Amino acid sequence: MSTRREHPTHTTGVHRAHRGTHRAAARPPAPVDPYRDHLDGLFTYCLSVMCEHEAAISVLGEALAVAERQRRRGRTPADTALHRPWLYALARWSCLRLLAERQGVRPEPPELPGPLATARRRELAALAWPEAAGTGPEQREALELAVRHHLPVHEVAAVLGTDHDGTELLLSSAACEVERTRTALAVVDRGGCPAVARLAGDREVLLGSALRRELVRHVDECPECRRTAERVLAGGPWPGTAPADVGALTVLP
Repeated sequence: MSTRREHPTHTTGVHRAHRGTHRAAARPPAPVDPYRDHLDGLFTYCLSVMCEHEAAISVLGEALAVAERQRRRGRTPADTALHRPWLYALARWSCLRLLAERQGVRPEPPELPGPLATARRRELAALAWPEAAGTGPEQREALELAVRHHLPVHEVAAVLGTDHDGTELLLSSAACEVERTRTALAVVDRGGCPAVARLAGDREVLLGSALRRELVRHVDECPECRRTAERVLAGGPWPGTAPADVGALTVLP
């Protein structure tokens, strides 16, 4: 009789354990974040435009909120291949909107603890691209998308709202300026010309557009530097044909 009392209890325990296993197996998977794979690139893009962390976080948050509203309404691009440039275009729109609101107004930088302020300055410095110092704003933006973020021409065109041929021409002209600057910097590194050494000064200082202009002009006009530049260029790609040949540019987490 005692055996009969224990048997149902044992069976019920096994049954409950089985039901618990069944419930765990039937639990729906966690939802997939549709933006996760693009967050680092989008944040880096926003920071490169805004040059300030709080503003970059704000515009990125706004862009993602718009993207989510559009997604819930079924208004995302039908072609999944256009999903990435669509997100970058939203980030660009959000950046330009805030910049327009701030026009003529310089916000006060937030008070940050020393280590955090240092880390943020380091991150901004990591986005520096000396070889692009000679490009105009439109060229630089197209190059950033193509080189740092690895967007092909048609995606860059989709982000900027330009046609394919115009975007290709913009990237080609920007690549030529990058090649000229890179060549001038290589001449500086090779040394040998006192004038270019005086112009370059401390190579740790970020290369500005004015200094870049002087360096490039000197390399074009100085016979010794021009010969050095020809040796640097020997065997390399034709200027303007390889804008991505600059190594990996930093993408911040």
